Amino acid sequence: MTTTAVLFDMDGVLVDSAPLHVRAYEQVFRDAGLVFPAAAREAVREGKPRSKVIEIGAPAASPVTQQQLFDAKPNAVVKVLQSGQDVSMPGATQTVLALAAGGVPMGVVTNSGSPKIWLEAAGVLELMKVLVTRNDVSLPKPSPEGYLLAAKRLDVSPAGCIAFEDSHDGWLAATQAGMRAVVVATARPAWAETDTELVPTLDRAAVLALCFPTKVEGHI
Repeated sequence: MTTTAVLFDMDGVLVDSAPLHVRAYEQVFRDAGLVFPAAAREAVREGKPRSKVIEIGAPAASPVTQQQLFDAKPNAVVKVLQSGQDVSMPGATQTVLALAAGGVPMGVVTNSGSPKIWLEAAGVLELMKVLVTRNDVSLPKPSPEGYLLAAKRLDVSPAGCIAFEDSHDGWLAATQAGMRAVVVATARPAWAETDTELVPTLDRAAVLALCFPTKVEGHI
């Protein structure tokens, strides 16, 4: 079926946010006189919510201290982003720009509750026609609700959408929504089937070839 829209997960697909999240957590823990432990770093990389990361990172802290850590985290992220560090995943921004130049409708479907600051830092926020966050749905991924909502907002059939994901939950969400799902990973994940489509990065040429195999770049 012809691709009518392209949808992206954010963390690990468009944006490499984990290292910056870790830096922000390290700062708020340091300000509280605490050390951010390895187990909490791993929880960040796994995409655990803020409350869970803090619970893992400071299990012996009082509820008041845990709440202070929770409240301080967003401002710490802003400060880290203001450092000007590139947050884009390899190839992501160039690919989004190429799709936008071809007039392809795009959107982001993420379990994040505040993705705009990250997408803006990556230079792709204004190119997304829809943005579906965890605040827009009753159930996060692996529920297909977010992807179905994105297709509805774009006024396209889910079957005409291709979704780029990096997690099992995200892949399940997209496939259960009836979309073609492609995993962005440098190696085949243990959960992936042998016929699961993979790309190592969002390389522009590779993505365009997947989405529009009969077209040539510049003539999408």
